Amino acid sequence: MSELQLNAQQLEAVNATQGPVMVFAGAGTGKTKTLISRIIHLIKDEQVAPYNILAITFTKKATNEMRERIYAELGDLSYHIYMSTIHSMCSRILRRDINLLGYKKDFEIIDEEEGLKVLNEIYKKEDIDKKIIWPRTALKAISDYKNNGTPLMGLFNIIYDKYNDYLKENNMIDFDDLLILTKELFEKHPEILAKYQEIHKYILVDEFQDTNYVQYDIIKLLSSKYNNIFVVGDDDQSIYSFRGACVDNMNRFLKDFKDAKKIILDINYRSTNFILKGSNAVIKNNKNREPKELRSEMKGSLTDVMVKECYYYEDEVRYVTDEISSLIIKGYKPSDIAILYRNSSLSRNFELSLIENKIPYRIFGGFSYLKRKEIKDVMSYFRFIIDESKMVHFKRIINLPSRGIGDKTIERIENCMVEKDLSVLDAIYEYTLNNHTTKNILLLEFRDIILELREKLLTCTLPEFFDLFLEKTGYEEFLKEESTEEEHRVENLHEFRSILVSVEESLEGENLTGFEKLQIVFDQVLLDDSLSDTQSSDGVVLSTVHSVKGLEFRVVFIVALEDGIFPTIREDVDLEEERRVAYVAMTRAKEKIYLTCAKRRLIYGRNVRNHKSRFLMEYLVHDDINKSVEERNELPKTEGEIILGSKIHHQTFGYGTVVWMDEKLIQVVFEKDGSIRKLFKDHPTITKC
Repeated sequence: MSELQLNAQQLEAVNATQGPVMVFAGAGTGKTKTLISRIIHLIKDEQVAPYNILAITFTKKATNEMRERIYAELGDLSYHIYMSTIHSMCSRILRRDINLLGYKKDFEIIDEEEGLKVLNEIYKKEDIDKKIIWPRTALKAISDYKNNGTPLMGLFNIIYDKYNDYLKENNMIDFDDLLILTKELFEKHPEILAKYQEIHKYILVDEFQDTNYVQYDIIKLLSSKYNNIFVVGDDDQSIYSFRGACVDNMNRFLKDFKDAKKIILDINYRSTNFILKGSNAVIKNNKNREPKELRSEMKGSLTDVMVKECYYYEDEVRYVTDEISSLIIKGYKPSDIAILYRNSSLSRNFELSLIENKIPYRIFGGFSYLKRKEIKDVMSYFRFIIDESKMVHFKRIINLPSRGIGDKTIERIENCMVEKDLSVLDAIYEYTLNNHTTKNILLLEFRDIILELREKLLTCTLPEFFDLFLEKTGYEEFLKEESTEEEHRVENLHEFRSILVSVEESLEGENLTGFEKLQIVFDQVLLDDSLSDTQSSDGVVLSTVHSVKGLEFRVVFIVALEDGIFPTIREDVDLEEERRVAYVAMTRAKEKIYLTCAKRRLIYGRNVRNHKSRFLMEYLVHDDINKSVEERNELPKTEGEIILGSKIHHQTFGYGTVVWMDEKLIQVVFEKDGSIRKLFKDHPTITKC
């Protein structure tokens, strides 16, 4: 349908051209279509000059999409509409008038990485111990303070003052300053504000639930003269508080603009009613929200919602992969399907299973688990421990963490290796023999660490060796310093331990050295470098929920729906936001949704028992959903429970039959060699057939 084919709710929003308007636009209800139609209506029917319209979006991609769709209706007139992200708009304003705040107009905008470099210089100059406050932690605290007024205490205050002084002295501003200084400019210089109020007489804001306090204040200031402010958002999809987004801004708007017209878009054009009924049942448990219930003209069928509880996480992975294979056979394209999870560290098992079954896939919002820098770093360390002649791995790890070893020193060590036919470690010893500089002492310390780890590998299990590796090298602490919240690098590092646990357990009873076990890890086909070719533009999407907001798929698998994982349960976690994340995941599905969980899961190197997610149980509360699942006998039950006489498969010993058991142990007769073995019933290497 064209931009002008609107339902009654959308049409009401489009025609409300004067005064403040807030549109609560539920998932899949056509909010972008409504925004675009309103802009077209203002220009074609209300005779508003295009240059008097300001449309604020929150991504450059959204800006480009809106511009293209408006151009299709208005042609060259669309170029006169100012469409921008709020940061780009603030940059434009400051370039013209920042001199009024004591800055030069040719200021430099610095990103997070450059901000860290500034802090490192301050730490060095002020002799601040990084172990007390990591620079990245300080930078996050500074950003939270600038955006939302989160109080700074003690040393944080000192660092904040030094950081701001440095930036101003060097005519630099960070991304947060783009907002802060624009607000300051408007408040201190009303003539500047008045100029932009006259230009931007009609203001439209997309994704309003993702604004922070400062962004809200800027929008309010700009619209305060003409009050023609139109904001679109969904409080049920506010999931970016870790970036400073404040869902309360929607309530603030209704309080600050008391005569605001409130419109609710609740007709969904994406999902079937069966999918929406469960999603509505989940989100209604949140208290801080505008009541609304999504509905669709697409009724759907009983099989739109599939629920599967497995006993082991391997069963869950196998189930998801088998279902995807079946869907592809039925005519679904791999790109029609998404596997969504709360945390990126959960991607590994699904990724490996897709590779094994030759199903193409794509990673959204991150790299393939096996290609992530932290995993490659660990692999390089391990390969170098096994074979110290590998200069390529030495070069990668020598400054992880930083030891200040430069290219010239590495070149001299390499020359020494070649000239005297030595290993890297022997060349280090030779090179430093009569040259006791600070850098050389650090080289010798590195050599000692590698030699000690090599010796420990002879006696340790792989997980024990991994823990010792982290302790001796300091790599985990280094990663915490270098990491960002979005990348979950430390969690990915811990998840690597799960690989080692699995390998160790699968080789139980085999007389292999640590070196041989590590070589098995390396030699597995799934870790081969050629795996980069597996990712395809027409692949199953593997993604965290945050990375697919705004997207839709014919089929969605939401996995690991277990309390402690989804939702994450920590003291600092807002359960209502966790529920909103679940709701966003559920409303990505167009035709079919799978909700899966496992009773036992190997995560971060530990076997854990988790309860079914409260969100899964909330989804099943709706009578129609509960009835349809019951009829298919899919209500969560103990899948894969081993009983007397069960056929099982062990990764090392093969197939067998359970002939005796108690609460913890089972006794199995194995077919391959007739051996009888007593095993732990919950051992992850055992699968019920």
